[in-house]
Amino acid sequence: MVAAVVAVVGLWYSNVQTRQANEQARDDRALAKEGQITDRYTAAVGNLGEDKMDVRLGGIYALQRIMQDSRRDQPTITNVLATYIRTHTTKPPDKGQEVPADVHAALTVLATRDSTRDGTGFFLLDLRGVKLPSVDLPGAPISSVALHRVDLSEADLSSAFLRNTDLSKARLIRADLSGAVLEGADLHEANLQRADLERADLRDADLTGAIMNGADLRGADLRGSRVSKHQIESAITDSSTWVS
Repeated sequence: MVAAVVAVVGLWYSNVQTRQANEQARDDRALAKEGQITDRYTAAVGNLGEDKMDVRLGGIYALQRIMQDSRRDQPTITNVLATYIRTHTTKPPDKGQEVPADVHAALTVLATRDSTRDGTGFFLLDLRGVKLPSVDLPGAPISSVALHRVDLSEADLSSAFLRNTDLSKARLIRADLSGAVLEGADLHEANLQRADLERADLRDADLTGAIMNGADLRGADLRGSRVSKHQIESAITDSSTWVS
C-alpha cells in the first residue's frame, strides 16, 4: 500500500512539473513573439522617416502586416498611419500630380483594415484637413473599404473616387467633396454639415440619418439614394440637383 501511495504521489508530482514546464515554455514563446513584434514595429516606424520612397512604402506595408499579426497593436498602428497621412498632406499635390504613392498606400491600408479590431472603446480615425484631391480608393466591395468613424472635417476630397466606400458615422464637416464619386457609398449617420458636394455622384448612396444642414448639393446626382425630403430641404440645392 505504501508503495502504491508513493507511486500515485510521484505521478501527480510529475504531472505538476510537466504542466508548469509547459506553461513556462508557452510564456517564453509569447514573450519572444512580443519582443519580435516590438522590434518589427520599431523598424517599420523608423522606415517612415526615410528619404527613399521604396523604404517608406516598405515601412507602411510592414505596419500592415503587424496589424494582421497582432490585434492589440492595430489601434496604435492605425493612429500612426493616420498621423503620417495628415503630416504629408498639408498641401494638395502640385497641379497635374497625383497623391504620393506612400500616402496612397497608407490610406489604402487604413481603408481595407479589419475595423472590428480597432478596440472596444470609442475609436475615431483622425484625418482632419487632409488634402487628397482626386484620390482613388480600391474599387472593392463596401464591406472591405472601411472609413467609418473617420474625421475628415475640412478635408479636400474633390473629385475623389470613393465608390462603395463605408463612410458611415464619418465627420465630413465643411469637407470638399465637389465632383467626388460616392456612388453606392454608405454615409448613414455621417455629418455632412456645410460640406461641398457640388456635382458629386451620390447615386444609390445610403444617406439615412446623415446631417446635411448647409451641404451644397447643386449639380449633385442623388438618384436612387436613400435620403429624406427633410435632408434635401436642409441642404443647398437648385434646378441642377438630381433627386429621384
